[in-house]
Amino acid sequence: MVDLITAYKDPEGHAREIDINRIVADEKVHDEGVARYAKHVKEGKHVKPLIVIKHPKRDEYAVLDGHHRFRALKKAGMKTVRCAVVEDYVGLGFRLTKNGYFQPPPELTKYVRIPAMQLRDYLTEFLKEPEKMLKAQMKR
Repeated sequence: MVDLITAYKDPEGHAREIDINRIVADEKVHDEGVARYAKHVKEGKHVKPLIVIKHPKRDEYAVLDGHHRFRALKKAGMKTVRCAVVEDYVGLGFRLTKNGYFQPPPELTKYVRIPAMQLRDYLTEFLKEPEKMLKAQMKR
């Protein structure tokens, strides 16, 4: 287990497999966000590890970051999920996370997060092959 900042800075470096049935998550997800990650899973693309917080006494984890990834992985029938586990000594963080206090509403995902990710993906492709991207834009 690691602290929250370390988990967010390097989830890959602190990830471990956790039984998906031991993970709980808030239900506030946007269907398009889940579908986007479900497509990545189906295509075999890398899906960033979830960041979860462990209950201080039980073998149970709540999703801090990765609600859409979690739903997509669960939908795909995954038995285990790669997660960076954050320490929670008193259980307050677990309870707040389990009850969705840190999860943004689906509208924020739909109108802000998804367009921002699409812009990031476009800019990433543009920086790799600017001439190809410009030609594609000119044909539109």
